[in-house]
Amino acid sequence: MKKIRFSKFNGQGNDFIIINAVKSRINLSKNQTIKMCDRHFGVGADGLIIIRRSLKSDLRMDYYNRDGSAAEMCGNGIRCMAAFAYDKDLIKRRDLTIETPAGEKALSIDIEGGNAGNISVNMGVPEFSPESIPVEIKDRSEVFDYKIKVGQKTFYINCVSMGNPHCVIFLDEDMDLKDYNVKSWGLKIENLEIFPRKTNVEFVRVKNRKELDVRVWERGVGETLACGTGACAAGICTIKTKKEMDHKISVNLLGGKLDVIWNPSESSVCLEGRVNHNFDGIYYL
Repeated sequence: MKKIRFSKFNGQGNDFIIINAVKSRINLSKNQTIKMCDRHFGVGADGLIIIRRSLKSDLRMDYYNRDGSAAEMCGNGIRCMAAFAYDKDLIKRRDLTIETPAGEKALSIDIEGGNAGNISVNMGVPEFSPESIPVEIKDRSEVFDYKIKVGQKTFYINCVSMGNPHCVIFLDEDMDLKDYNVKSWGLKIENLEIFPRKTNVEFVRVKNRKELDVRVWERGVGETLACGTGACAAGICTIKTKKEMDHKISVNLLGGKLDVIWNPSESSVCLEGRVNHNFDGIYYL
């Protein structure tokens, strides 16, 4: 049996298996990834990250969802990878770049007691055109407050790409987000035909001009305690559609808080928050 050394990290409860393949050839099949991420028969995680060498950045992130599918980008995952890289001496600088299928991302690490603490990542420029997200809606250059029907229920969707597709839905202020049926509606919206690569879904309640409550249904995963790109999508769509909002928004997720900073005139989005190292281990394939 082949042994694979791994570490387990989480950002606001959004947890990841991280494997260092900088000096070794490690490739997992879809089925092996699914087994490792299984919470009963494997390590258990929302996703799996393989760290590789990069020809243009400090490191490269290959990210896989819990269902074994590859994803373009993961905001919490890349922050956890940066913490791993610093704590395991792959990089001993506060600032680094990581290559992803969604482009190169720049990160900054706050050091606390010799280890990585708060980590911020420049998530790049959000994409709003339907073909970039992608969402198959022909009659609009941007998809905001767009009416759809799912079964007998009406939703108004707001779509953006953070390197991966997102669909943001605002709930009424008097609705209880804790009791909302995220599993049922998230799964249905993820798989709508208008989303050719499926979509992540964020259900948002605006608390005030600086704060959101958000629950996230992740494509290929299900509901997660947090999602970095999802927090960005929620913050961006709120700033775009509700003009009174600040440019720095605290996003309250089930697993904790993330800060999203975006000034539309400056284009790029910044995501900030803490990550935690859970444990290290050996997995037998």
